[in-house]
Amino acid sequence: MFVIACIGFTTRLAALLLVLSASLYASETAPLHTTRLLVEGTVFDADTREPIPHATVRAEGTGRSTLTNGEGRYHLRVAADSLHLKFSHVAYFSEHRDITSADTTIVADIYLHPCVIKVGSMRVYRNPYDPGQQIIVEAIRRKEDILSKIHDYRYDAYVKLLVNDETKADSSEIWLITETQMTAYWEQPDKYKEIITSRRQSSNMEAENNLVTVGEILNFNRDRIELGRYSVVSPTATDALDHYDYYLMDTLYIDSQVVFQLEIEPKNPDKPLFEGFICIADSTYDVVEVDVGFSRGVELPMLKELRYSQRFAQFEDEFWMPIQITFSCKVEFSIPLPGIPKNLGLFHSASLYSYEFEAGHASGLFDEYVLEVDEKADEFDSTAWYARQTIPLTEEEVLSYQRIDSLENLPASVGEIAATVLGGAVFMTLFGNPELFRFNRVEGPYLGLRKSFELMSDRLWVNLGVGYAFDAEFWQHSYGVRFRLHERRQLYAHLSYCNRVTRRSTFTSGGFRSTLMALWDQSGPHDFYRTEGIRASLSTKLVKHTRFGLNYNDETHFSMPAVSDFSFFGDDEDSLRVNPTVAEGKLRTVNAWLSYDSRDMIKNKGRDELIGATRYTKIDLGIEYASPDFISNDFNFRRYHATLYRRQQTLGMGMTSLRLFAGSSDGTLPPQRYFAASYTSGIRFKSCEYSTLNDVRVGGSRALSIRAKHDFRRQLFVASGIPLVRDIPLWLSIHGGILWTDFANHKFIPGDESIVTIEKPYRELGFGLGNLTPFLAPFNFSVHFIWQLSDYDTSDFRVSLGLF
Repeated sequence: MFVIACIGFTTRLAALLLVLSASLYASETAPLHTTRLLVEGTVFDADTREPIPHATVRAEGTGRSTLTNGEGRYHLRVAADSLHLKFSHVAYFSEHRDITSADTTIVADIYLHPCVIKVGSMRVYRNPYDPGQQIIVEAIRRKEDILSKIHDYRYDAYVKLLVNDETKADSSEIWLITETQMTAYWEQPDKYKEIITSRRQSSNMEAENNLVTVGEILNFNRDRIELGRYSVVSPTATDALDHYDYYLMDTLYIDSQVVFQLEIEPKNPDKPLFEGFICIADSTYDVVEVDVGFSRGVELPMLKELRYSQRFAQFEDEFWMPIQITFSCKVEFSIPLPGIPKNLGLFHSASLYSYEFEAGHASGLFDEYVLEVDEKADEFDSTAWYARQTIPLTEEEVLSYQRIDSLENLPASVGEIAATVLGGAVFMTLFGNPELFRFNRVEGPYLGLRKSFELMSDRLWVNLGVGYAFDAEFWQHSYGVRFRLHERRQLYAHLSYCNRVTRRSTFTSGGFRSTLMALWDQSGPHDFYRTEGIRASLSTKLVKHTRFGLNYNDETHFSMPAVSDFSFFGDDEDSLRVNPTVAEGKLRTVNAWLSYDSRDMIKNKGRDELIGATRYTKIDLGIEYASPDFISNDFNFRRYHATLYRRQQTLGMGMTSLRLFAGSSDGTLPPQRYFAASYTSGIRFKSCEYSTLNDVRVGGSRALSIRAKHDFRRQLFVASGIPLVRDIPLWLSIHGGILWTDFANHKFIPGDESIVTIEKPYRELGFGLGNLTPFLAPFNFSVHFIWQLSDYDTSDFRVSLGLF
């Protein structure tokens, strides 16, 4: 799973790695008077008689095309009585072949002649009359002209991802294979959507994780291309000449047209820029091929030798569109991970065909889902699959499918079982689902099981959970059902029952994963109580990216003592932190909430998943109401809260994140509903927490918090231009925050004496240095230095460790 996450991370970084997309299955039904022809063969170099990989084979007038595989072989299925085929490659003269036959299968081997015309290298100097510079200027103008003419289009694609085990002697053994067939849609100004219609993968990968697609292919027509945390200047951006030098290297023939091949060279390789080649057609100035890597200013942990290419073909005698996209890179882990090769090679290829322009798209097609997986995508139909598999598998790939599948079915050895158990334990401790395993001072070790299944054609979901807290000697249960009332409006009803330990919420911490620190030295930052009762809710989509919900909670709350003093490096039992009491009794509340999240989503066969993004905004608003005047209740309060989180690139100097929280209340708020700030104990650092609070419990019936972080990585050092400073390999970040809490019109409750209010703003400021342990990748540690700038009786200074 870790490698799959790495693959997904790599591909989404640029929208260049092309993982995460979607496609709608468009079946091809041939008219009764036509024949479905299968043309297959091999494309050879006419001089060397060697096969030519990645040559393009197009059936003119049908929109159908394919690519030759690594062995030069191709196959193309087209519904027609006759065909006019064109065979092309950037380094060869095109060949044409007319196919007319009563046979349904035709073998056509083709020999292409090399076509490069050497003109010698010449540097493109920066003056208004330089021909190379003029070529780029005209290409930029042409790009803008084409974009103004296209309102919408669609295309089909076949996508394949190969992951090789680079630790093998021949560095070529295939470790993982995925294939997808898809359809994509684009519309002005920047709407894009993909739908996976069919997919298959080797048995060492679950189908639900196969989301390998094309990605947004118009990125090179933008001025800036988002590559993870970097904003990279496009080679055809309006200001490209401010960032790149160009060298006219060769004049080529592509599809019998003269093409200029320009080398792209960054003016400052320490900035995140492309380097490589771009081919531009003579007279029309269309971009017909791109083959680029990245300058040293692009640093992606564990990823090496990134290479990206697009090959274009002309459609409707005007538009040059991508028909082949490839991406390759190497993934290197510094330490071995159970079941995962230490060095991996990724090769991603996509064949795009059947373009349709100005066809119009269905209303409502473009929503927050940029990728959807068809409900029947995993129902493998060999006839339909092979009819649309435009790049045939090589013999090695066919054998690799068989080898991987057979290995997955072999019983595991004792060593493999032990490594899997150990690796699973480490993963669960660091990153795992706390519903399956967690540890804290109230429960001790907790082990649980959860099962979810779908009924009624994916309209009803049932969730069952059970677990045992060993030190608390307490069985926990949770059962729930969710029913979809309306698909388009995403209207859901949910009903659940639980009897379980609940973490007291804080507004400065993330998830529930404090297990590692609790095991380390008893420094888990959370407090707990037990809830038993039912919850009912309704939720719906209001507009794009925005959801609204109503909840009813009918629960009884109980205090729980701290019972476990175990830790690997903590002090004795006397240092065990008390778990504070809560206000016990029957709590019946009505909640209303509104949420906005600008990130795009994946609809993976009915399951919604957010796509990681470097730039997004998230807003959460909520109100909770409890009153005996409304319904029999032991509590009487109103609670309001608002959260804003923003993450973005800032001035090309790294990533900035800002988190704002405000909370207020009326009536007598119980301790389990206080606005509390979790403290940071032990040595771990989290940017959303106040590190110098130590173990002080900060809270109140009102609160305000502002936290900010800016992560420069190496960009500030590089921008300095100072010889020794710009080569510093460390990553730099700065972070800080302001916190305020108090009680307003609050009736004293036992336990309040342990709560500290911050009536004058509490201020923190610090910085971090990362990339300390690249030799432990993927675990790269950072050290953080934090100062308290206010006058409270907590730490004035603290040093913490984190993972960058």
